[in-house]
Amino acid sequence: MKKIKVLQMPVRNAKGGITQYALRNWAHIDKSRLIFDWVTLDKELSFEKDLIDQGCKVHHLSCRQEDDESRFRAEMEAIFANKYDAIHLHTSYWRGFLAEELAIQAKIPRIIVHAHSTGIDVVDSVVREKLAEKHNEWKSRFNTGLATHFVACSDVAAKFLFGPQIPDDRITVLKNAIDTAKFSFDNNIRAEMRCKMGLEDKFVILQAARLEHQKNHTFALKLFAEVLSVIPKAIFLLAGDGQLRDELKKEAVDLGIADKVCFLGFRNDVSALLQAADLMVAPSLFEGFSISAIEAQCSGIHFCCNYCCIPDEAMVLDSTVRLPLDMSLWRDEIVKIAHTGYERRDRSEDIAAAGYSLSEQIKVLESIYSGVIYQA
Repeated sequence: MKKIKVLQMPVRNAKGGITQYALRNWAHIDKSRLIFDWVTLDKELSFEKDLIDQGCKVHHLSCRQEDDESRFRAEMEAIFANKYDAIHLHTSYWRGFLAEELAIQAKIPRIIVHAHSTGIDVVDSVVREKLAEKHNEWKSRFNTGLATHFVACSDVAAKFLFGPQIPDDRITVLKNAIDTAKFSFDNNIRAEMRCKMGLEDKFVILQAARLEHQKNHTFALKLFAEVLSVIPKAIFLLAGDGQLRDELKKEAVDLGIADKVCFLGFRNDVSALLQAADLMVAPSLFEGFSISAIEAQCSGIHFCCNYCCIPDEAMVLDSTVRLPLDMSLWRDEIVKIAHTGYERRDRSEDIAAAGYSLSEQIKVLESIYSGVIYQA
């Protein structure tokens, strides 16, 4: 049987949220029926060989459309010559529609534009403002003729990318689901990880996020400094990597907390780190959805997040607290959790019941790729 060929675009070597989402789908998709190929702007991917060994192709672009339109066009046309049944365009904000237009010209049957964010993750405020202006210009010109499917991780992400010209009944909110079994609470893993990392008698705070502007680590470090003054046994684990790593390490030194902050780099064991931790924080400036919120709730850990960027649909359990970015409110909430404590238990069934089981969401995605209507 001929496999359905799906092009995933773009993925990054930094393995941020979009890349993790696409890789997670590939890990669970029905490989007897579908094959993914990949497009990246990076010169190499640390996981590229694994993909190739699994039968995928990895295409490298040398530029974005706004950098060199003619070269981008030529490279994309060469990629589309591989004859794809679907292209899944993972989009944070608009830079243009050339990929969509070329996909239409190539007669790709299913063109899926997927809204993943509600902001622009650029440190420089001047550059960010200019990109926002361009995004809004392109957004006003986006229309139903540029794709066959309009997908979003949340209602707010859909509004950010699509605008009013895409009717609500044309948009599919595809939940950022997880492998609930992987993230379910396991006290044995917790004990093992805490022993291995020397955390047995510590109050462990975790932030699992790219070290980028969007994730607001500066607020988190200043917050931890205040928490540490009240809870001397606190430890802050930062799982993730990014362009702000050196700057954030310096901030930790300047705050006098460097010996209590662990920069762990990119990790493949976030599920185990969640078991080991006592609290997870996410003071992000914006999020399309926040898969971390679902992972945290599944593991039974208490989770504090910025109230204005975690959407209502991600608030499944009462173990999650949304707060404005007020340092004193966050400090008091964390101190209360540390002093009061709570019973940790598996919440995977609750998360699955709320529709965040990856096995169910994969079926929806497979139906989109294959061009059939999913029946639950």
